[in-house]
This record gives sequence, structure tokens and C-alpha cells, in this order.
Amino acid sequence: MLILRYNRAVQRGLEYRYKRSTPTYEKIFLTLAACAVSAYAQSAETAVFVAALSPPNEVPAVTGYDASGTAVLYAHVMRNAQGQIVSGSADFVVYHNFPDTPTVTGLHVHNGPVGVNAGVVINTGIAAGANSLTVANARGIIERQAQVIGTNEAGVAALRGMFDNPAGYYVNLHTTVYAGGILRGQLHRAERHIVMGRMLPTKEVPAINDFSGTATGSVEIVRAYTNARYIGGAATFSVDYTVPEPTTFTGLHIHQGLATANGPVLINTGITAASSVVSPDSGSGNITRRVEVPAGTPASLALDGVFDAAEAFYINIHSTRFPGGVMRSQLTRTETLNIPVSMSPANEVPAITGLEASAIGNFVVNALRGADGAIVAGVATFDLNHRFPADTRFTGLHIHDAKAGSNGGVSINSALAAFDSPTGFGNITRSVNLGGGNALAALNSLVASPENHYINLHTMANAGGAVRAQLGAENTRAPQVSLVISAVSDVNTRAIAPAGQFTIFGRDLMKIGANVGGMEGLRMPSALNGTSVTVAGRAAPIVAMGTIAANNPPDYIVAMVPVDAPVGEQDVVVKTGNGSSTAVKTTVAAQAQALFFDTEGAIVVRADNLELVRQNAPARAGEALALLSTGLGQTTPALATGEIPIAPNVVGAGVTLTVGGQTATVAGTTVVPGLPGFYVTLFQMPRNVAAGNAPVQLRINSVASNTVLMPVR
Repeated sequence: MLILRYNRAVQRGLEYRYKRSTPTYEKIFLTLAACAVSAYAQSAETAVFVAALSPPNEVPAVTGYDASGTAVLYAHVMRNAQGQIVSGSADFVVYHNFPDTPTVTGLHVHNGPVGVNAGVVINTGIAAGANSLTVANARGIIERQAQVIGTNEAGVAALRGMFDNPAGYYVNLHTTVYAGGILRGQLHRAERHIVMGRMLPTKEVPAINDFSGTATGSVEIVRAYTNARYIGGAATFSVDYTVPEPTTFTGLHIHQGLATANGPVLINTGITAASSVVSPDSGSGNITRRVEVPAGTPASLALDGVFDAAEAFYINIHSTRFPGGVMRSQLTRTETLNIPVSMSPANEVPAITGLEASAIGNFVVNALRGADGAIVAGVATFDLNHRFPADTRFTGLHIHDAKAGSNGGVSINSALAAFDSPTGFGNITRSVNLGGGNALAALNSLVASPENHYINLHTMANAGGAVRAQLGAENTRAPQVSLVISAVSDVNTRAIAPAGQFTIFGRDLMKIGANVGGMEGLRMPSALNGTSVTVAGRAAPIVAMGTIAANNPPDYIVAMVPVDAPVGEQDVVVKTGNGSSTAVKTTVAAQAQALFFDTEGAIVVRADNLELVRQNAPARAGEALALLSTGLGQTTPALATGEIPIAPNVVGAGVTLTVGGQTATVAGTTVVPGLPGFYVTLFQMPRNVAAGNAPVQLRINSVASNTVLMPVR
């Protein structure tokens, strides 16, 4: 059980490895966007920033006025072919808490560090006089989009600076009484994710069996940290529901608790009996609420918990008939799929001529998958930077089903109905839940065959579509497998073992990558986005897959060896909708231990403070350390193929470890709960190991792993 203590440390090690080494799952997947848009002159990116706002942050500090707030900025930027930011839009979402209802006369980004007043570089347009804003309620939200056109040199420089050094910029909100600013805070780069739940009355505790409602709930969670200190965050709830009878909803919350228990409310949308929501006559509707999550509150602890262990929390919607909850679900982190798009009038059918317009951005899917790999629920986000020549009314934004050169029906609707852009320049971002029906079927189709679907932006002047792009190019080539190695990315480590991870390199292995970030159950899928893998004819669960255009070959798949794969030379085959690859032989051994590493050495974490061992933080004699590996074979209790372990199942074979030629005392080796195919060995750093980069090697019986280096002092 001691190993459980190091699970979070191992996760941190994996996160570090994914961001710093090559190839790595997270870095590879994020690279997909850049690779896919390499043919375009420009590409698009969205980043999120958070600022904790308060009067004492002003210069000089404002005292005696009890106000606070949180600013969340969504920066939608365009980059040129060299990767430089050249224009953009910034969505300001400012949560304010005033003791009164002031008139706001300014909301800006300024280019100054803490303690320094500086000029405005990004302006929302709120100003004194006719452009002021008197807040209706002391506690509320201000939402504005600011534009930074390419000729605005100060604004473009600010966008670049925010991405490089956000702490050098601050958000400031001004009022008539406090013209110099009353709520100010430095910007911090934020994490953003979406968690979901398929909500049912039967998931309530006790279960409700006489109400046949359903709901799909998603929550966008945003948080920012600096030097391990929580700065602030927010949560945006979106619940699509269908109820069989008129229903008055009296609460919507995130609770802490497992599926079999009721727990306390920790993040509250503010819906109550006094501010209830009544279902429409159709019985189907949506509830969307934004919630500020400031530092030092129970909600901030809950937000951290949802980021790190979403399954320990649940989303619950309450009604007058069922005040304890009418529909509920545990939350699950989702997988993020990013599809870059470059939309043009020339792609319309028939092509539109004489319109100098474009929309470049991303169609983003946050997916929740079932055991078979199919997407069972998701959030579709349309994120487009539109560049039209003049004032434009946009009237629709959809995914349609048809190949290039043909028109098809709408399958995924962003719900954009009428949106006016006074200059034609800006960003449109719309998110919709997909819980079933034709939209969910279309989503599963497009991740396997994106060439059969297109995105279309409609305007008043061009009702049939003004700019359009296919979600993928036509590709009928069968997959080609070039190389199969252990997942530790050492080309000399070729053998693989049951329940361990391995990597396949090749071409045309998939049409859209995946990273299995959101699974409803405890079993890895045997197919993803139309791609499947077999070892010795047995289905091999897929962990991640993607493309790095600069590599040769460019495609990769990380998969798990089936636990019943026979020992010996076995065939590895990849299958897609275009056919099957030629079989490639690989060696399957009962154990094929391999150590993970990156450019700084072995992936090792400290037991006492969960810190990674790095060149600037080398291992010390006597320390308790945990080493990450794969390929150590079956465990006790035994794991099924693709099973996500929930306990630290023990490796049965005897494991020994040497560091710098010295034998280390091994406390035990187990799988890592929640991380299939990964193993962790807990050991004590030997004494008398020479300072420097010491070789580390793990053995099972007489078979040795690859040798990796670990910094030692």
C-alpha cells in the first residue's frame, strides 16, 4: 500500500515527460494542430489567462472599499507562417463583487508588472459617457470582446507579451468614482479543461425510478497557479436536459462524493428556489451558468479536486419535486481532439467569388468514450477568427455531412442564430453539448472519416454559406507499419510484454489522433477513431495516437500488449477504414522491462515531496525514490487486457535495481493506479554513488532493462 503514496508523484513525472520528451503523448497530440495547419499561411490558437482582482492591487492601493473579482481572458490569436502572433481577439469574462452598483468606465489590459502603472494595450471599448456600463447587481459578470487588428502594433505586441510573460500585464476595471482603477490583477496563464457526466434519475442516491428525465452536463473548469499558489479560477456549467413533465429546477451544483453516496455542495451555480429555472413546454432545454472560484474558498479546493480526480465529484440538478436531486452523474475528464480549419468562400458549392473573407480557427471536440472506443457524449466547440471586409451579420455556424464539392445537411449546430460584427473582424466561439441522436452519430463519423464532413459559416448576405472548409483531406491509403518498439521511445528496446505499453511508427495509421483522456469505465478501448491494432491476432487497446509531420515516418500509435499474447515472434497489424497494414514481427516476452526517460534522464520522483529528480535537483544518498517503467508483465492480482488498475497490483517477478553500479534496496514494484501499462519501483538511493549522471538499470531475474541516466550529487 506504500506505493499508493507515490501515485500523484508518478503522474507528475508523466506530465513532465509528456511535455519535455520526444515522442511524448501530450506534446505529440498538441503538435497535431501545428502539423495540420502547416499548409496554411496562418494558424489559430486560443489560450486562457486568469487575474485575481482587488482594490489593494491598484497603485497606489485603494483601501476602504470592499470589492473583489476574477478576470478570465480567452485570447484568440492568429499566427503567421513563421509562428508570430499577427492579430487576435480577447474575450473578457470579469466576475465582480461590489458593495454597491457602480458605473464602469473602463476595462482593459495594461502592460505593466506588479506595482507599476502602465498604458492601455487592449481595450474592451467600455469608456466614460455613452460607452459606460452601470452594473445591475453588485455581484455579477461583465463579458466583452476586444479586437486587436494587425495594424495595432501595441495590441499585437501585448498579445505576444501575454503569451511569453503574462505576469508583465494586468487587467484593470475603472469606475466613475475610481477613474484610475478599482479592481486590478496581474495575468497568469491558466489551465482549462472540460469534465462531463451523463445524468440520470437512477444515479441519484437513493435511485429515482419514477421519473424518466435525462441530461448531459458539462463543466468547463479554469484555474491558474503561480509558484504552487492558487490564483483563481472559474467554472462554466452547461446542462442539456429532457424531462417528461413540467419541472422547476431549484439547484445545480458540483458535490464531492462517490457514486454510492451523497456529499456536500462545493461549487454552486446560484440557482435556488427563489431563482429557479422552469422547463419549457417541449420538456427540453439548456441551463448555462458561470461561477467564479476565487482563492481561499471551499470551491477552490473542489476545483482542484475536479482537475486532479474528477470521478470523486458529481454534478447534480435539483427540482421542487426532488429537492435532493433529480438527475446526477459522476464527473469524468474528457479527451480533447483539435481539428484546425481554414475556411474560404472558394470552398462553397458553388464557389463564391468577389468576397475577400476567411475564418481560420479550430473545431474542438471534448469527448467522453465508452469501452468500445465510441464517443458516448461530447462538447463541440467552434472557435473561429473571422475576417470579413465590412459589417457582417452571421446567421449560422454548423457541421454539415458531405464531401468536398457537394452540399450536405446540418448535423452539428453551434446554435448561432444572429451575430453582428460591426467591422467583420473578430472571433466567434460557441460550445454545444452532444448527448445523442444525429449530432453524436455525426461526431463519431467525423473523427473516423473527417473528409466526409465540413464546417460552414453563414451570413445574411450568403445564407447558404459564406466560408467553408472540409474537416479532413481525402485519403484512401492503407496503413503502413515501419517499426514496433517499447513505449519508452528507445529504438534499441524492441521486446514488449503483456500488459505493458508499446509504440508503433508508420504512415496513414489514423485520420485524426486521440489521447484517451476521457473514459467512462475502467477498460481501455480496442479501437479509436476508426483505427484498431492487433498483436498475435488479439485486440491491443490503444492509449494514444497522432502525427508529427517532421518525423519519418510521421504517425505513431501507443498501445497495450494483450495479456494473453503468446511469448515469441508475433504479428502486429494496424487496421483503419482504408484497410489493414502488412504484419510486422515483434518479440513478445513474459517480461520486457524498460525504463522511461527524457532529455534530463530517468523519470524518477522523490517520496518525501513528490519532486522530480532533475539536473538541477539531483538524487541524494538515502532518499526514497520511485522509478517509472513499463513491460514488467502480469501482476497479482492479474489484470485483464486493457483494464485500468484501481489498486497497486504487485509485480510477481523479483525486481532488482542498480544505480551507478550499486545495488539499491527495493521496497516493491506495482502498477500505477489509474495509469494502465505503467509500473513504479520504490527504492532507496544507494550510498557511495559517484556524483554526476549515474546509470540506472532494472533487472528481473537475469534479464536487464535499457540503461538510463539519473543525476546524482
